[in-house]
Amino acid sequence: MNSKIFEHLKFTTRLYSRTYSAFADDEWGSWVLNVNGRQPENRITKNLIYSYGFGYTNSPQTGSLSATRTIKGLRKAKSIHFTFNAHWWVERGWYIRGYIDGHMKLLDGYIYIRSGQVGNYIQVGSQTLLDIANNGTYDLTFYQKYLICNDTRYDYPEGVKLSKAEGEGVEGYAYAGYITSNDYYVAQYQLNVGDIEVEHTA
Repeated sequence: MNSKIFEHLKFTTRLYSRTYSAFADDEWGSWVLNVNGRQPENRITKNLIYSYGFGYTNSPQTGSLSATRTIKGLRKAKSIHFTFNAHWWVERGWYIRGYIDGHMKLLDGYIYIRSGQVGNYIQVGSQTLLDIANNGTYDLTFYQKYLICNDTRYDYPEGVKLSKAEGEGVEGYAYAGYITSNDYYVAQYQLNVGDIEVEHTA
């Protein structure tokens, strides 16, 4: 690259930071909330999606909840930071029929953080970077080519870069599942996500 062009780009590339509320509207956009479940315990509030399931085999009361939005410019961000904690448990019941599951997706799933009975991991570009634990708290900063999780760096595989994502959608999801048994069951899923701090490039 011509050195004069390089110097011009270096000084004209502008960074600016924004903090987007998790699961609550802010000045830059709104979330679309979807709460499937008649029981009042199911709810989506700022930084929290809570799913509650209960009942019997032939009459389960399940809760499937999601919140979605788009953050413009997310693919080109220098960094994306938030905290993640998923806590799920079964209080009663003995055989899982609808598996407890939940996730946080960014860039239409290019960043995928899943926690539940099906799997517990962080993926970028469909590549698993690390396993996570139920009720573990993770401080996450995604850069274009690597992740910092709880002060440890994880490089993305060759060819994986946030700017290669096809979309800029964000989604939080929680499903408490339900139990098949002859007894009463209770299952819960609590997804806690901190506000999303983005360092944008202009």
